[in-house]
Amino acid sequence: MIYNCILVRYTGEFGVKSTQSQEYIEDLIHNNIKRALAVSEGPDLLGRTRFFTRQGRLYIYFENQQDTDVDLLIAIVGRTFGISSISPCFRTSVRDKIAVVSVAAKLMAAHGIGSGRFKIAVRAIKNPKLDIPSLKQDIISLCNKIALNNGSQKGFSRPRFKKGPKWKMGPWGGKIESKPEIEVYEDHAFISAERIKSPGGFPLGLENQLVALVSGGLDSPVAAWLAMRRGAIPIFVVMDPDNTGKGSKANVSSVREIALENIKVLLEYTKGAPKAPTVYIASYQSALDAFIQHGSQKGITCLLCKRFMYKVAEQICFLNDCQGIVTGEILGEQASQTARNLRVLDSAVMMPVHRPLFGFDKDEVVTLAGRIGTMPVAAIPSDPCKGVPDRPTIRGKVFEVEKVEKKINITKYLEQCLSGLEKIS
Repeated sequence: MIYNCILVRYTGEFGVKSTQSQEYIEDLIHNNIKRALAVSEGPDLLGRTRFFTRQGRLYIYFENQQDTDVDLLIAIVGRTFGISSISPCFRTSVRDKIAVVSVAAKLMAAHGIGSGRFKIAVRAIKNPKLDIPSLKQDIISLCNKIALNNGSQKGFSRPRFKKGPKWKMGPWGGKIESKPEIEVYEDHAFISAERIKSPGGFPLGLENQLVALVSGGLDSPVAAWLAMRRGAIPIFVVMDPDNTGKGSKANVSSVREIALENIKVLLEYTKGAPKAPTVYIASYQSALDAFIQHGSQKGITCLLCKRFMYKVAEQICFLNDCQGIVTGEILGEQASQTARNLRVLDSAVMMPVHRPLFGFDKDEVVTLAGRIGTMPVAAIPSDPCKGVPDRPTIRGKVFEVEKVEKKINITKYLEQCLSGLEKIS
């Protein structure tokens, strides 16, 4: 493969930060990438790679040409938070104009860009002597010539100059855009033909930790991922309604099992984070049975259940110095998620409750889950929740819910649940 380097572009919103903040964020990204490389393939891979940086850009290449494995770099680096896109590149000296023109033209032709008229973007930083219009024209002329000759131009080797594979970045499904570009920085030219979309956001570790409630459903893992995308390393909490941790039938999975599958996908994005995420399993079957017994007739079982989850998450926040709770609720999607009921839920805790999906519709969540990689998990058959009342209220009252909590002694169930917490590092 012609590529011997990858070009990494940072998220555009870094530009509104102060110079000091930009440097701090970029250093954090560099360190996260280096840790991810070391964790994924061992210190040997990290030792063979070299980093070349400038403001807003990072170039990663192998010290020895024979070690070049761009596919591997893209697979690991491409899913890193804080990066907007990456491109596989051919790195050469800009002083060798013939080489730049030849490689660029043949790479464009291999991507099917050279038939007819097309544009190639050329940007030069700290190289005012480069004749950009002349370079563009030479590339376009050679590219069209190769296309007219059906790739038979002398020196054009199809095995070497071929379109890249469908780049894989773990669970992340980054879109690939054909975009002929040459970036010139000082005496180096970085020639690329495609951009691969990365998650964007901020690097993990930039924000304080948050507790993310993750279930076996579609919404909560997407919400947790969005919080991670803003730089928060999560502490995952799975509320297990069945103390056995297993589904009722052989072909059915439990909430615990499916939630852990969701978390496995999310953990792929945390490789390289300054701090490893933690997972807590909280079993609350006895509490759920009490909620069903005392709340079904009034239609408030779901409110009692979710308030209890919030209370557990809040205590875990206190234990781990976290600054809030992340949930997957969407305004109006379920009876417990009306504006009035969300207010009832929020009153259960002092910690702020963050809802990244608040204004999403279901189609948007499905699309994002497909990009993140959690969509296949949502298709796993699971047991339905036994606590959903026949007629759930959409206009809950705080005093009514608190009255039931006092009656059943909610503190007793909370202490019981917390004492049985299972911590998975």
